[in-house]
Amino acid sequence: MFEKLINKLKKGISKKEFLSLTKRVYPGFNFDAVYDILKFQGLPLVLKDDKVYLKTALIPYDEAEYTILDLEVNNSKPKEGQIIEIGAVKLKNLKPVDEFSFLVYAKDIPKYVTKVTGIDEKMLRNEKSQKEILEKFRFFLGDSIIVAHAADFDFNFLASQFKKENLGELLNRHLCTISLAKKTIPAERYGLKYLKEELNLSDEIDHRALGDARTTTNLFLKSLKNLPEDIVSAEDLIEFAKPNKNKS
Repeated sequence: MFEKLINKLKKGISKKEFLSLTKRVYPGFNFDAVYDILKFQGLPLVLKDDKVYLKTALIPYDEAEYTILDLEVNNSKPKEGQIIEIGAVKLKNLKPVDEFSFLVYAKDIPKYVTKVTGIDEKMLRNEKSQKEILEKFRFFLGDSIIVAHAADFDFNFLASQFKKENLGELLNRHLCTISLAKKTIPAERYGLKYLKEELNLSDEIDHRALGDARTTTNLFLKSLKNLPEDIVSAEDLIEFAKPNKNKS
């Protein structure tokens, strides 16, 4: 349902069609209720001339709000694992305006995760639960565009944990800096650590959430400098950044 709705919203739909497309998920709800629920879950909706649009289809990409995200987890399988650290940088008008950084309580941290991240069970013993942190992050995130290196992993893992904690859908638009960098920055490899060193992006610690989010922010901003001229709206950027959809 959401994919069809999103595609329609790019060009704008009437309130009646909006309700028709959402009635299976929200039967009996009026327009205002559905509109507010979807916005709370991150879908960037806006009303214009009595039609409902995706805000990202209407605003220039350099005026959009982005949340550059990185997660550390104790198991890469969402059903078996959880988030143990979340870091994010908020951009408005392509300028950093805020950051979000929390460790998350977890009972079990495998040794290989500690070896890579430096995070162990003792560090998490007195931290807040995943649900408490994700409730905070929902408000930090708002309806901004999620940006991540290997976004399919971070976005899908985050979405699964929202559902696991009964916090609803994650409907924010999102894009991946791996595929974006491949279209805008010549490099031999596109791993974050390699690009950080090759492009002298930052001196942040690798494999810690906020450090990697800051590095990804610098990579994202560098990629934007090399966009084709026909990328105008935030939705143009999202489409351009998808794998195998190079418009250059």
